[in-house]
Amino acid sequence: MEREDEETTREKRTMNVKNVLKWTGIGCGGLVAFFVLLFVVSAIIVALIENNETGDRTSDETDTDVELPTPVANEMQSPTVTPLPPPTPPTISSYFWRYETGSILISSPAVVDGVVYVGSLNNSLYAVDADSGEPRWRYETGGVVYSSPAVVGGVVYVGSNDNSLYAVDAASGNLRWRYEIGSVVHSSPAVVDGVVYVGSYDTYLYAVDAASGQLRWRYKTGSVVHSSPAVVDGVVYVASEDRYLYAVDAAYGELRWRYETGDYMYSSPAVVDGVVYVGSNDKSLYAVDAASGELRWRYETGGAVQSSPAVVDGVVYVGSHDTLYAVDTDSGDLRWQYKTGDGVESSPAVVDGVVYIGSFDNYLYAVSADSGDLRWQYKTGGWVLSSPAVVDGVVYFGSDDGYLYAIDVPEGR
Repeated sequence: MEREDEETTREKRTMNVKNVLKWTGIGCGGLVAFFVLLFVVSAIIVALIENNETGDRTSDETDTDVELPTPVANEMQSPTVTPLPPPTPPTISSYFWRYETGSILISSPAVVDGVVYVGSLNNSLYAVDADSGEPRWRYETGGVVYSSPAVVGGVVYVGSNDNSLYAVDAASGNLRWRYEIGSVVHSSPAVVDGVVYVGSYDTYLYAVDAASGQLRWRYKTGSVVHSSPAVVDGVVYVASEDRYLYAVDAAYGELRWRYETGDYMYSSPAVVDGVVYVGSNDKSLYAVDAASGELRWRYETGGAVQSSPAVVDGVVYVGSHDTLYAVDTDSGDLRWQYKTGDGVESSPAVVDGVVYIGSFDNYLYAVSADSGDLRWQYKTGGWVLSSPAVVDGVVYFGSDDGYLYAIDVPEGR
């Protein structure tokens, strides 16, 4: 009985398994395959679990023990561009001629009838042939000659540090007359209608008869008169170290007006079309109405303006202790500026579209009057405070190296 029961139970279990296999679609022959598949799947799951734990440990070790590489910037960057060096300025290395005076030349040359007249700090006034550079004559004064000569009617007029104004025969170098002034004369004379006008360190502006050397009148300013006068339409315009620009009647020496700037003045005025242009040590170039003394405009530079302006074709050219400027006469706006190697006290000469000027950097410069571009430059052995004179394609100027130079202007420049 028990045996039958066991067999019956076994048969029921067998039937249950068959039914399950039938329901899952697995026949009896695939039973073994089913268990094999189950074993493989189980093994894969275990392997994945172990690998995940190992990966977590590796990640932790990487965070603490392994240095991550630094991100690299994009290698496709713009290539580095090396700027080209600035073009070499055209430098003239030769001169037409040069004449050695033996001392510093601050005086600016005057060229008349084939002769160059210039003063030197060796107490002398020179006359040198403009073509050959050979000396014509030399006149010795009693002091250094800063003043620049004026040549009118066959006579050379010049001041000296021996407190004198001289009149010397242009042909022979003989003294015509000498007028003793109260102090040093650095101012350069202006000769108009038979009268010589000149300033002095004794604070006076003088008017002296050109033929006789007799005093006509004198006008007292508030300080040293280093500036050289300009005479236009019966009025003498001159600056003083008392900060004022003066307009004085040329016939009687009476004050017309005066205009105050911001600092002392060495610059000499230029008068064109009813306007007086002059520089000041307050770093400014002024345009003042010649009739009224009212300010037209003021242009601020980067340094003291001791250079004297030149006015040509609606443009004022002037040097400063920082550079060379070109300023519009009507508006006072900057046209251009050219940066020299050092300050400028030399006054410009403008001829045939070129501005010639000297600098403390020992160079004489030739700059385009229209664009401010450098045409050429010439290096001397000292400062060039002397203002150039340009006659028949030759530039004449002095230098602190003691030489009077004649530079033949290059063709096309």
